[in-house]
Amino acid sequence: MRIARQTIVHPTAGMTQRVEAVLDELESTYSTFPGYILGFRYKSHTMVGPVGRLAIWRSLDDANHASGNTHVQALRSQLNNLIQGEHVEHVLEVEGAPQNLPE
Repeated sequence: MRIARQTIVHPTAGMTQRVEAVLDELESTYSTFPGYILGFRYKSHTMVGPVGRLAIWRSLDDANHASGNTHVQALRSQLNNLIQGEHVEHVLEVEGAPQNLPE
């Protein structure tokens, strides 16, 4: 079953661009793993606030395998030093018939 993994973070003052760069590097790294379908970083266009990323995976096992990679863990550690509090992470089941989703 396809899943989406969403991460939401609140950058420390002045660290938004660095947080965005780390999230982009995470997506780039994740894209090299089996089961990765697509992913992207996002933020509000109307206010300063949280930054997030969303990745679609073929399965939860694929996503969990990638998360255990040492480079991924190092990037997530960097991210934790650039944000306020804890990051929020959601694992969501992809349901219905996704339109134009790559196989």
